[in-house]
Amino acid sequence: MSNSFAALIPGAVILIFWGLVYAGFKMTSFENIHQVLQVILGKPLGAFGGSLAGAIIVSFITSLLWFIGIHGGNITGAIMSPIWLALMGENLKIYQNNPSATMPHIVTQPFMDFFVYMGGGGATLGLVLAIWLIAKSSRYKTLKTLITPPGLFNINEPTMFGIPIVLNVSLLIPFILAPILNAIITYITMATGIVHATVGVVVPWVTPPIISGFLATGSHISGSILQIVLIILDIIIYLPFVKNIDRLELKNEQAN
Repeated sequence: MSNSFAALIPGAVILIFWGLVYAGFKMTSFENIHQVLQVILGKPLGAFGGSLAGAIIVSFITSLLWFIGIHGGNITGAIMSPIWLALMGENLKIYQNNPSATMPHIVTQPFMDFFVYMGGGGATLGLVLAIWLIAKSSRYKTLKTLITPPGLFNINEPTMFGIPIVLNVSLLIPFILAPILNAIITYITMATGIVHATVGVVVPWVTPPIISGFLATGSHISGSILQIVLIILDIIIYLPFVKNIDRLELKNEQAN
């Protein structure tokens, strides 16, 4: 019997402790621990997620994770997507009230999905198109027909593991550089009003470029034009590296 009562003591202590903590929070302006966490973590993360620096850092980390074989988008997205979706929702409220109003946030979920990560993590649509332009080896000529259809819909696992990009040092530099430059250029053009910011409308992440840019910016052609410019830039970034890996592969094929 004494052992049974002894087992209740830890539970009672825990209940009393958290009851006192709850009562303490109720006496403050925060009222509960959720509000405290919102102030301590929510606001700083929101400021980070909505900044150009945040977009650059997240792009960098995402590419590094992909390089070592971890799905970078899933890891960083678990933390950042709620923030970007919240910012996207705030843009949508403004847009619904006044479609011609200036959007309060530039970095949102569509900003990342449709302008930074065209073709998927690492902006690999540029890589795919670069292969179409200059590939001479049989291997890459065959691969390009397999990786292009999913790449157009922002699905790049075939590219990641088919080229491969994972653990391929030869492609690490453009894989990191392309999305970072996309983020910088997109942010500047949207901040200056050259391109309309994303308006918060829900566009599926598998929507192909040009269409997605048009829809995400509230049917502004400037979004599509920016995507075309970024794709060309990504191709230019990837071209010398693709030329190098294709040359080595062609040399290997000729040797065999």
